[in-house]
Amino acid sequence: MKWFSLSGIRAEMHRVRWPKFRELISESWTVILFTAGFAVFFLVCETAASMWLKFIGL
Repeated sequence: MKWFSLSGIRAEMHRVRWPKFRELISESWTVILFTAGFAVFFLVCETAASMWLKFIGL
């Protein structure tokens, strides 16, 4: 099998285990929720740091 040939790409596409629709939706929601959680976490950290700097007068 040659690298970057159409037959090689086609063979590799057949070897891949593609997720079922329910798995895809479930894993997508997991990624979305973790991303939202990290966004809230960093928002809280940024707000706390800003408030602390204002409190100490910087």
